Amino acid sequence: MAVSGEKSYKTFIKGLVTEANALTFPENASVDEDNFALMRDGSRSRRLGVDYESGYTLKASGFTSAQLASGRQDFYYWPSPGGDKTVSIGIIRINDKLWFVDLLKTTPSANYLNGGNSITISNLGSAQMDTAVINNKLVIVSETLPIPILLTYDVSTKLVSQTTIPINVRDIWGVDDGLAVNTRPTTLSTTHRYNLKNQGWSRSVQSANSSYNSTVVSQPDCIDYTFASKGVYPSNADAWTQGKDTNPSSGNYELYYPPILFNNSVSNSYVARGNFVIDAFNRGTSRLSKSGITSGLPLDKENGAFSTVATYAQRLFYSGVTSTVTSGDARSPSYSSFLFFTAVVTNDEKLGFCYMEADPTDSRINDLVSSDGGTIQIPEATQIVKISPSKASLLVFAENGVWEVYGDTGGFNATSFQVGKVSTNGVKNAKGIVNVNGNFVYWSNAGIYMLSPDPISGRFKAESLSLPTIQTLYLNIPELAKTNCKGFFDEKENRVRWLYNDSATYSSSNYLSKCNRELVLDLTLKSFYTNTISDLANNSPAICDYISIPGFAVSQLDTTVTSGVQDVIVTSGATVVITEDVLLNRSSLFSFLTLAGTSFTISKYINRSFTDWQTAGNGTGANFTSYLVTGYDSYTDLMRRKQVPYIFFYFLRTEDGFSTVNGNLEIDNPSSAIVQAQWNWANSAASGHWGTPFQAYRFTRNYIPTGASDSFDYGEAVIITKNKLRGSGKSLSLKITSEAGKDMKLLGWALSAVATTKV
Repeated sequence: MAVSGEKSYKTFIKGLVTEANALTFPENASVDEDNFALMRDGSRSRRLGVDYESGYTLKASGFTSAQLASGRQDFYYWPSPGGDKTVSIGIIRINDKLWFVDLLKTTPSANYLNGGNSITISNLGSAQMDTAVINNKLVIVSETLPIPILLTYDVSTKLVSQTTIPINVRDIWGVDDGLAVNTRPTTLSTTHRYNLKNQGWSRSVQSANSSYNSTVVSQPDCIDYTFASKGVYPSNADAWTQGKDTNPSSGNYELYYPPILFNNSVSNSYVARGNFVIDAFNRGTSRLSKSGITSGLPLDKENGAFSTVATYAQRLFYSGVTSTVTSGDARSPSYSSFLFFTAVVTNDEKLGFCYMEADPTDSRINDLVSSDGGTIQIPEATQIVKISPSKASLLVFAENGVWEVYGDTGGFNATSFQVGKVSTNGVKNAKGIVNVNGNFVYWSNAGIYMLSPDPISGRFKAESLSLPTIQTLYLNIPELAKTNCKGFFDEKENRVRWLYNDSATYSSSNYLSKCNRELVLDLTLKSFYTNTISDLANNSPAICDYISIPGFAVSQLDTTVTSGVQDVIVTSGATVVITEDVLLNRSSLFSFLTLAGTSFTISKYINRSFTDWQTAGNGTGANFTSYLVTGYDSYTDLMRRKQVPYIFFYFLRTEDGFSTVNGNLEIDNPSSAIVQAQWNWANSAASGHWGTPFQAYRFTRNYIPTGASDSFDYGEAVIITKNKLRGSGKSLSLKITSEAGKDMKLLGWALSAVATTKV
């Protein structure tokens, strides 16, 4: 005897799963797949082939193949440059050159701004860079740029210019003078003189004379006046304001008198420092210039540079310094764990003001105000990789974890903020972090994680997305590929996409930016799937990065001006024509930056012949295979063998017309689906448990076209086929494979399994 049961499979919403037990594999998931798009309704469709955008142009890079192989190629977005809302700039970075395309044009690769010319960013080389937009201008940082670069777009000339942004801070460190904090030396070293000046002793003060007889004496330097009076110099714990007469009835009220200072007990704490505003990186040179001291100070130079920048709370935040200090001393800071933030940016001058405006050593006005700039140190962070703003805080991604910077009462301000650790899972690289409407998905050392605000506290928490789904796949991606992946949020489809390269020839000197693989996360379904981009046999183009495309394009339409039914004619006899801007919706929000030899262009998923690079291949593209291996199903019974006499497949019909080829009519957009049964958890044909492949997509009746204009009115949108399924076993998996040049839109299948009663 045998028992039977029917089962229908209608969705694939769980996508690719590599972390399931073969005996309890979840329904609606695949154990292996590639080049199949997961649709929101649970169906599957072959991805389109990658090809150049319609109307594309190839732009010569000016670099040799060897230079491109050792360089970087990336994309950056600059919306509304200069406040011009009719322009959205896409920045194409090829090594150390930047080109500017107008993303609002229907064919961006044929519409270059800045006169079609690039600009060169000196010292950029092949290093990674980061950008931020503030006041419609673009800030660029990189570990090889001594100071940030500011790009400005001139709306009238449509030209881009660059300047630099000096970064200034108050000298809160001073220099090492070799003295204990409370030591009042009898001789004055150059280093101690600098520290005293930086602590406010350098200012000209109104003082009482040595006889303290109410005669006011102007002292240009109260350091030497103190020594002349007491025979010792002030310590690093002395503030000159401690020597002021505080008796309102005294004739010397508010005047400085050294004996008063010495009547006070000596503190063991440093007084306020920061009288001098200095260059944050060339500290030593700047100290000499600001103090008037000509020599004798450490040169103290920070050779690292900012590698990440973000706009948050009307300020710029800078970070990501790999600190290397030369000619410094014991007080030289390491910037590796520092965040620099500017004052609220009201003009370009403030773009580098990372300090409080008031002098902290001033006795009258020394208060920190909310709009001031400054620095934040996160001592636990080893190396900061990326900073990125959320809706209510700033996320700090480091190699050893993630931190959140936020204000005590809402928005950030200089006088009140907090720093909290979000996750111990550090990041692989900055470009792999994707901002998803204020949430963040990123490739970490331990897997793919999502950061999202807790609904109660509002603070971010971390959740692993790969651990229950594709952890094995993720861990098998080479480390170099993880370090150089490129992420993108497709807002229209609510998907996060990553490009990377897992080829055996991939290296830091062999086209580091070229990508051959894509991992896609559907956020609605929390499911993953993959794509592999094929190469032509020779001189194949290659994808380097995502290009963010606005949801609409602006096209110009010429319209003849009419009056009633008559055209309006000017006195010369010419027809009056006006040109109007027309908004065109775009089906996709992303394209690809593409290298083609030593040139570059833009490509996208566009080719319906299901080959990659058909245009570059002169009509013959690189074929790719779409396949799907379903999860193992034992039909709730692991002990009995099963047979499936018949299996039904359901497809959306894709055929929509005919074309004449060599005098014969051929169907447009045909579909195909090759199905093979895999019994008993078999993963190789050597097991003898793989069935014979068969064609599951078939028409149930003949269709005779009327001619080339026939629209293939088959009368049925869904193609249903009944198929015999050979073989038997304790479990069943199906491999569904595409056919070259043909589409497939798989809705699902249904079967009737028959099991023996004998165990």
